[in-house]
Amino acid sequence: MVGLILMVFVTQLSMSDTIWTEEGEGYQIEVFFPSLVLQNEYVRETLEDMANGQIESFKEQFREYYTTTEWVLDLRFVHEPSPEGMACIVNWTWAYTGGVHGNSNTQSIIFNLSDSSLISTLALLGGRENFELFASSVLTKLKEIEVEGDWAERGASADIQNYHSVYPVPDENGDISGYTVIFPPYQVACYAAGPIEVFVPK
Repeated sequence: MVGLILMVFVTQLSMSDTIWTEEGEGYQIEVFFPSLVLQNEYVRETLEDMANGQIESFKEQFREYYTTTEWVLDLRFVHEPSPEGMACIVNWTWAYTGGVHGNSNTQSIIFNLSDSSLISTLALLGGRENFELFASSVLTKLKEIEVEGDWAERGASADIQNYHSVYPVPDENGDISGYTVIFPPYQVACYAAGPIEVFVPK
């Protein structure tokens, strides 16, 4: 049912960014979609599937663990400036399920618009060897901004699971000038540091 609600909501609105909300007893959900979802069917279906999966997981946890504190799920799919032929989306997720503070996470979704496919991080960076060089450059950048060594060594090591939020940054000609990686709180620094972004030139 959630998938159907999202699909109908998105396809009936004008060509602009859209927000879908749901409130239940003890929880609130908000999903932000960029206007791109209205312009490209493959992008729309992919992002809807991702949103539906996150919503269902949130609701399953809610049904199992909810007590008295209101839970909140906020999903924001942000369309970043993208190189020619690509659409770069970053899914910013924030969830509060009780406790001192909520938790946030990010995931990049890179679309190849020419053949309606997704581009993996390894493919985006040109293979395993280039990925390892990229991870090494990221560690150097983190040290330059004085991120604590133990956090960075663990959270930014050359493990592909550490790099779930990498996206290409275009130059003025639409080519790739470099890559940005986002690390959510707790991955390379304490929660108070917030999300940390690093740009590595190509």
